[in-house]
Amino acid sequence: MEIPRPSRTCSVSRRDFCPNEHFFSVLVGDGDLFVRQDIAAEHWMGPPKEFFGWWKSTAKHVVENSSKRAPGETLQNLFERLVAQPDEADTLYVLTLLLLRRKLLRYEKETNDEQGNKLLEVYSLQTNTTYQVLTAMPSHERLEAIQQQLAQWGV
Repeated sequence: MEIPRPSRTCSVSRRDFCPNEHFFSVLVGDGDLFVRQDIAAEHWMGPPKEFFGWWKSTAKHVVENSSKRAPGETLQNLFERLVAQPDEADTLYVLTLLLLRRKLLRYEKETNDEQGNKLLEVYSLQTNTTYQVLTAMPSHERLEAIQQQLAQWGV
């Protein structure tokens, strides 16, 4: 079984790790999978009750000013703003996929609404909230426009 790579952000505070910052990693079970949580030293309270292993690490995988990406809190605010705008469903869907990749959101499950539309259920550790996002894959042309828009926002 493969252990996930270290995250660039704290699982508790969602803030980015600084280069060479100490943090703790813990493996917990999620069905047949291991889920890795990387926790900044100031938030470490010991391992949870049910865990497979934990260890202390140094954030050597984080490079000072490695990119001009927006911080997690900014991305969460953008996400919540788009959730409230139904006419931006395709932009919200693309942003959701990016936030899942950056581990700012956690995939929970797929569901269907009353009209039969597919929804992604995602969970935000930062806000302790579950969201349902319409699976709205944009056309190729629209996807390029969304990518340019997200790049302007620092995503």
